[in-house]
Amino acid sequence: MALLNKRVVKDTKDIEPKKVESRAHSKVSIKFDINSSANEIERFAILVLKKLIEDSIPPTPDNYRIYFEKLLDEKSIEFQKKIQELLEFEENNYSENRVEIEKDVKEIFIGINSIIKVVNAIYKNIKLIKQISIEAGKELESNDNPLIIKNSAATFNNKISQFISSIDKQLETLQDKYQKAGETFKSIENSTIFDTRFGVYNKRYFIQQAKKEREKIKKFNYESTIVTIQIKESVLKKLPYSKDKIFLLRIIAKMLLKTSRRNDIISYFGENSFIMLLRHTDIQSTKKACERIFEMLTNANIILNDVEIDIDVGIGVAPINKEVEVEESINCALEAMEKSGKNKDIYKICKKL
Repeated sequence: MALLNKRVVKDTKDIEPKKVESRAHSKVSIKFDINSSANEIERFAILVLKKLIEDSIPPTPDNYRIYFEKLLDEKSIEFQKKIQELLEFEENNYSENRVEIEKDVKEIFIGINSIIKVVNAIYKNIKLIKQISIEAGKELESNDNPLIIKNSAATFNNKISQFISSIDKQLETLQDKYQKAGETFKSIENSTIFDTRFGVYNKRYFIQQAKKEREKIKKFNYESTIVTIQIKESVLKKLPYSKDKIFLLRIIAKMLLKTSRRNDIISYFGENSFIMLLRHTDIQSTKKACERIFEMLTNANIILNDVEIDIDVGIGVAPINKEVEVEESINCALEAMEKSGKNKDIYKICKKL
């Protein structure tokens, strides 16, 4: 702990001259702009920059977006609508396009796999022809004119053998290409960031981003939290078909996306659970977010196969702690989640970290 504090102080000293110069310049600029005739959106943009500087957070584009959304939550609904209309013109569809590309790639490899299966079936048929020809040759050998029949059979078998030899080599080539295609497919799967079933990020990408966030927290000393959300097994047991369970989880994913900020990261984490990374968000703000999520999900009017689904969820919260690994924070949030629900506390906060 002492070593960590010394390192943070050392890092702060290293950048202190630049920060002082930047702050001095920014204060003058902000004071002038706020008192000018700038419109409401321009004043809000300046407020975001000022808050970043006050919190000693580097005003990078990523951090600015996070603070922009964070402070926007505190503004009036009317102002939020005005901002939303403005952002619609600048919407970046990169994520949606990436999802579609990944779907297409998977479809391509499914097609390749099908083709290879057909070729394999053709090869089996050719082997069957070979076996038939052998049997026919045996029959010919017993013919009354042995010399002619034997020569004909030998010629026939020789041609068939050459043909089969060629097919064997082609099959080896096909198998080699199939293995390489499989390796490529695995590589693509390992680099994907979305769970295409639910339209949210996948587990691997979430952990990767959470680790990056921890490194930023270690360097700049701000707060971010992890929230885990699980649909109770008692709810899913009422759905007899697997496809209905998937459909319900898709609905939940869309609802979580709707209530989240643009820079929150939402992932499907397996076992009917989702996980969220709330960047630049302290525990108090996370509590409010959990209350909002719980109310939204449990009050949702969801009907599947003419049956209304009564949603019950568990929610767990853990801070990203710069002194422990991200996996430990995630596990702590998952453990806390198991202790929450409709007839319990609506969320539980990890106490171990």
